Amino acid sequence: MKTQLATSESAKLIELGVSPERASEICMDFNGSYAYVHGEEAQLVRDCVNGRFYVDECRIFTLADILDILPKEFNVSGTSARLQVYNHPAEYWIASYVTYDGGTLTYQNPCSAEKELIDALYSLLVWCLEKGYVK
Repeated sequence: MKTQLATSESAKLIELGVSPERASEICMDFNGSYAYVHGEEAQLVRDCVNGRFYVDECRIFTLADILDILPKEFNVSGTSARLQVYNHPAEYWIASYVTYDGGTLTYQNPCSAEKELIDALYSLLVWCLEKGYVK
């Protein structure tokens, strides 16, 4: 199971306004060798290599980060649309915002379906950011 975004996907979230500080991992590039570290570990690694072989670093969002950032609900025409995530029997993940009236689905938007849970949630988060649902 994939638990972190690619560097390009993480960069896209930052470009859309998510604070890099909300990413819990840092990818450190040592001339083509990569180290993925968390929080204080990053400074420890920086200190240990003392600037040698160290090229660059970028923030990486994890599955937990995305779940933390995604709104659990938002208002649609006076009704609360709630986050819904489930694993479809065809072995892909569905992530969307839904409203129900009784047992009837009255709103579902967007409907992101991906093989990996993090990819479905990433697509949903990009949509939320573009629509202004994430503060």
